[in-house]
Amino acid sequence: MKITMKRLITSGLCFGIFLTMISCQTEEETNPPENQEEVRLASTARQPSESDQGARSMLNAMVVTTFQVGTKEMEMKYAAEADIVAGIDLGSISLKSNVNTELGTASSQPQTLVLISDGQAMVSAVGEGNTPKGNYTELQFELYKNTAVGNDDPMYGKSLWIDGEINGQTSQIWMDVESEIRAIAESEEGHEVNENTELMLVFDLEELFQGVDFEAAVDGNADGVIEVGPDDADGNSNLYGQIESNLESSVKFEKNS
Repeated sequence: MKITMKRLITSGLCFGIFLTMISCQTEEETNPPENQEEVRLASTARQPSESDQGARSMLNAMVVTTFQVGTKEMEMKYAAEADIVAGIDLGSISLKSNVNTELGTASSQPQTLVLISDGQAMVSAVGEGNTPKGNYTELQFELYKNTAVGNDDPMYGKSLWIDGEINGQTSQIWMDVESEIRAIAESEEGHEVNENTELMLVFDLEELFQGVDFEAAVDGNADGVIEVGPDDADGNSNLYGQIESNLESSVKFEKNS
């Protein structure tokens, strides 16, 4: 019986595709997808327990009225539930990233979070969706410089914006950097993700302003507003440098109980 070369090649290709399908099916059976849960990630600002009648926080002579921060490229690292159940020591587990999950995709979008408005602490949603079960030990993201808003918006071209009063005078603190921020869970075990988990990205204002001498703040250009920013418009570069240095340590990765 005469068999043409074309038929041999076609048969070989079909057999190769069949083997590939069997291989993929076997791999899926051997490595089933991780169990996932619907998780919400939100953000807020933590203020001191003592506040004035307007519920605005008094921090080293700084009264905060508004606090906004831009975030993007948000991801969390976790120890997989299967590894923990298998009895592997947490310190020996290779952490995984949730960047390609529903929650990771939703949280990574560039956005501006409103954390304080009219002196009141707010809770802003960062993202929501399925993510693997396990113990989440760290969170990292990049600051996002917002250029999507109008030029008249105070957040335009900025990644962080705070306004309020310093010693009774109108004041503004802002940044335009897009640096990476990393926050570690305070518990060595991390935060267990299970049903109805809410994780929190918390900006602690006391730590943000730690060591900042607002008594030394000046309105160098005499425009009626004390500015603390990277352009050093008012000569407050020392204050700006301290706040920028404090930023990462002021960010906390927590779980709502």
